[in-house]
Amino acid sequence: MTLVEFLQDLFSTGQLNVAGRLTPFADDDLQQAAAILLRIYTEDRLHLPNAAPAFSAEAALWSAQLLYHSVQLTLLRDLDETVVHTYLTDFRGPVSPAIIYSADLTLRYLPDLLQLAKGLAPADILVVRLQQLGQQWPFSFVGVELEGPLALASLLAHPALRAGYTDRVIRTGDLSRARQPEVTILVQEALGHYAAELWPEFSQATAPSI
Repeated sequence: MTLVEFLQDLFSTGQLNVAGRLTPFADDDLQQAAAILLRIYTEDRLHLPNAAPAFSAEAALWSAQLLYHSVQLTLLRDLDETVVHTYLTDFRGPVSPAIIYSADLTLRYLPDLLQLAKGLAPADILVVRLQQLGQQWPFSFVGVELEGPLALASLLAHPALRAGYTDRVIRTGDLSRARQPEVTILVQEALGHYAAELWPEFSQATAPSI
């Protein structure tokens, strides 16, 4: 199962099919995968409320491979911590809005995988690693309960990502994120005078104490 085939299945049917062993991807496979990710980016950016950040093939390919290997590691339960950290590496380089959005094209599928991995083995190193990634890439992990600080600065600095993040917080009912001061204001602005009707729990949680 090549990376291209994996992405084709993912974006056409939502299925996650991977090879049964961990191996590097061929250069031509990566080049074709980058073309698929650019097409998905071109389609996906139309759904953002403002102009989308630029496309980063580097970030999109990194996250696509990370998702592929995360699926493999979820299935191959006998692999040790060294293998997990070898294949689920951090992104190398500064994280800009373009990096965040390009990586999100596939990172947005990791929360479901995290929930599956937690169900299989809550204390597993894979679960710990996916939670770490969630803290580093909060745009893609809205709705997931995470411990520790979230890297929000670059995300909230971009108009399209800021609006998209706010929408995801509201859509998933992620109250823990909505209660963060910098996000509370954004949610209040988005809901306006209808906050009590659209999200009663948020209104109650952020109502001033008497």
